[in-house]
Amino acid sequence: MKKVVVNIFLVTLMTSFLLIILYPQDTREEIQSEETILPDIETPKITIYIPSEEDYMKQIKQLTERYDLSLTSSKQAAYYDNLLGDIEIQLNEIAQKNATIYASLEFNKFKKEHDEIRGIYLNGYLFNNPSKRESIEEILMSTNVNTLVIDVKTDNGHILFDTDVEEVTYLNNERVKFSKNEIQDLREIKDLYLIARLVVFQDPLFAKFFPEEAVFDSRLNKPYSQNGQFFLDPSSEKVQNYIINIAVEACRLGFDEIQYDYIRYPDSSSKFMRFDTKNDFENRVNNINSFLSKSKQILHGEGCLLSADTFGFILTNKQDGGIGQNLESIVENVDFISPMVYPSHYTNGSFGYQNPNKHPYEVITAALTDALDRGVDKDKIRPFLQGFWHSNEDIRNNIKAASDLKMDWLIWNILSVYELDSFSKLSE
Repeated sequence: MKKVVVNIFLVTLMTSFLLIILYPQDTREEIQSEETILPDIETPKITIYIPSEEDYMKQIKQLTERYDLSLTSSKQAAYYDNLLGDIEIQLNEIAQKNATIYASLEFNKFKKEHDEIRGIYLNGYLFNNPSKRESIEEILMSTNVNTLVIDVKTDNGHILFDTDVEEVTYLNNERVKFSKNEIQDLREIKDLYLIARLVVFQDPLFAKFFPEEAVFDSRLNKPYSQNGQFFLDPSSEKVQNYIINIAVEACRLGFDEIQYDYIRYPDSSSKFMRFDTKNDFENRVNNINSFLSKSKQILHGEGCLLSADTFGFILTNKQDGGIGQNLESIVENVDFISPMVYPSHYTNGSFGYQNPNKHPYEVITAALTDALDRGVDKDKIRPFLQGFWHSNEDIRNNIKAASDLKMDWLIWNILSVYELDSFSKLSE
């Protein structure tokens, strides 16, 4: 009799726990209240299904039916451990799905109202430069550009806002250019989608102060350098935690999305590079994507989405190019990818063009189509387009290539130099 009472108590306890976690009281009361008045609004493209208590009870019944609650006492403890472990796994999965839904709500709303993400890059060092801000604001006010990509951690290893991240004390790498209030002030210009660009595995300051976390050069017996760039080991837990902590603070600063750049291994064939794990395809891809997956889960919990800049060639190359960027893997672990499909960066003969830089529309269309042909959802591809070494007409052709494929787009210019005529078609 005692065993039966214990079993009934445990099932009741689990049932109550699941209902409290999965079906908050205030939501239940709002749905059940006869006085609740539903506003007469257009049904959004994304509908969030809220299960009823009956649905939850069915799920709990299906879960508990897999377990025999009449076991002998010698087996009950292990059995209950399995039951509770299974429930915990399901709770974690549900929590992750809910976090993703909530993190996507504002983005989906923005897309519904503006149709496309149309963005330009603002160099974070120039955030408070009066003439630069004036030119950027003129573009925002005069065109349909509705998105800004702004540095929060730069190629030099500098963090451009006041941060409490522990390693900053040693690195002395704050170069404060803006605050939370100043980020929020940008939304006074117009309704904007704000993306924080965060350079990840290329960091000369971190490599200097924590050389054991950097890619090592066995020939020179010091951190590996490639044309003045210093790369951190993607498998380093210390590096990963450092980046995630910065990303979380940037999210809380008021950005809608965190965009990882240099999320890769060095693009080098040097035989003197040394890593903590074997430098092969499996380890490279696993180290990059496990980090992205962890980052996405944490950032979704903070209400931010996650994107990653990638080399353009990964849309065509089915391996990882030696840098850990494999298309099919990386798109599963971020919300969006931004392949840098700059025509000037493709070698002569690419896609049948002797000088790809002179054929921006054709080259970009071909590159993006390669990704679509591999089954990648177009809504997950938001290319970085070339805003340098091109005429206004060329830039418009960059944009047209992405828009004709019904993709969002961003324009890259390291100095954030843009002309209104590059975006004239957007205001027509």
